[in-house]
Amino acid sequence: MKETFEEKLARVAGSIRRIVIDDPHRRYRDGILYWLNKADALHDAAMVLGGDPFGHHFEAFALLAGFSLEALIKGTLTGLGEKVPFTHDLVTLFERAGLELSDDDRVVLKALTVYTTWHSRYPAAKDAKGMIEGMEVLRSQYPSSGNLQTIAETANASPASLNTASYERLYGFCRQRFFDVQSSVHESVHYSYES
Repeated sequence: MKETFEEKLARVAGSIRRIVIDDPHRRYRDGILYWLNKADALHDAAMVLGGDPFGHHFEAFALLAGFSLEALIKGTLTGLGEKVPFTHDLVTLFERAGLELSDDDRVVLKALTVYTTWHSRYPAAKDAKGMIEGMEVLRSQYPSSGNLQTIAETANASPASLNTASYERLYGFCRQRFFDVQSSVHESVHYSYES
């Protein structure tokens, strides 16, 4: 049985994480507040673009939104003392942190993963199978019939569609879990020669 977020948090609560101050790579990688700073900057940029699925900048919004959630979860994993995987797969990262997902959140995170891995960055996925699966994930968020106004209203209001509201809900949830970790784990700085 996989460990829940609460169990992971209880395991590290009160612990002290030592951060090497004179090695910039280790300092930024291991200091959890650096992850929060990066996530907040990405979040702010995504919100400037707006999350209207029919808006001109939606792919850029989705890319930045996905990366902001990725940074928050990776910062949370760092604080929990977990190995941070080299992946953009948000569902995998949430599961690694022991966070439970609703069906709606899982759909939105899968869509964000499609945007961060290829759809917002390249004209096609690495292979045909990835492209077909990715396009199906993106199409599944929206009604397949009806007039354009109804489809747009549904896309902008549904908790199972990637839009500003679903992103803000997920970002708020991730940020709270991050602060649960940050308030339970202490960070201490030292120099690399102070083994």
